[in-house]
Amino acid sequence: MAYKEDLFISSNYIEHEINFKGNYGAKGEKREKREKPTPLQIEKQNQWNRIKRLRRTLQLNFYPGDYWITVKYKAGTRKEIQAVKTDVKKFLDGLRKKYKARGQPLMFVYRIEIGKRGGLHCHMVINRIPDGDLLIRDSWKVATNDAGAIDYQTIDDSGGFNGLAEYICKKPDVEHLGQIEFTFREEDRKKILAISTSRNLKRPEPIRKKYNHWTLRRILTGESDIKPTEGFYIDQDSIRKGVNRFTGLSYLYYTEVRIKQRSRDG
Repeated sequence: MAYKEDLFISSNYIEHEINFKGNYGAKGEKREKREKPTPLQIEKQNQWNRIKRLRRTLQLNFYPGDYWITVKYKAGTRKEIQAVKTDVKKFLDGLRKKYKARGQPLMFVYRIEIGKRGGLHCHMVINRIPDGDLLIRDSWKVATNDAGAIDYQTIDDSGGFNGLAEYICKKPDVEHLGQIEFTFREEDRKKILAISTSRNLKRPEPIRKKYNHWTLRRILTGESDIKPTEGFYIDQDSIRKGVNRFTGLSYLYYTEVRIKQRSRDG
């Protein structure tokens, strides 16, 4: 048994992450020549890991039809990062009370972002409940003393939340910051990079299995196909296989998608 398989299972997705488990020279695995990663390659790998962790968290806690919103301010409003964070906290505290009064928990993921003209706004994923859009709009108006505005979308079921995770994790465009007229300190950059979540979110934990190395070798060489779980299909765009250029060891990643997507209502 030379490989380990980590399964990340949610209502609509099964992510497979298979890597070589043994030591150098183990039977069935020949280590290829390794490369020393550059700082840029390390940065890209770290970014990919951030996206992967967030994608799995979204898959585990949210569904098609949940809210993808942008809370922002009316044109001409300029606030510093701490003031925006205060408004967001007031908004979420008020919304949590409204959800609780309806017997529902509030679940969210958010990140503050800088607009092209220097204005700060906040992207959020929030679980949907009946009339939730009205509650969200009212709570943001109260938090900002009627100076706020909201853009609404709902989450669709395409891409396994990967596009959404990529967008939330994207690096801020700060090249124009020297030309905008509001205080933006160096220490604020980390706050804008940070992703915040509600404490009640489930966290992805892998189910770990051992994998026969000959089976994986046949898949890696194209001699055998990957078989989907009943009721799922394999997202062909998600398949990544080959040899890690930095470890010299083989890997296989792919995602299964439920054919009939489950909604929050079941």
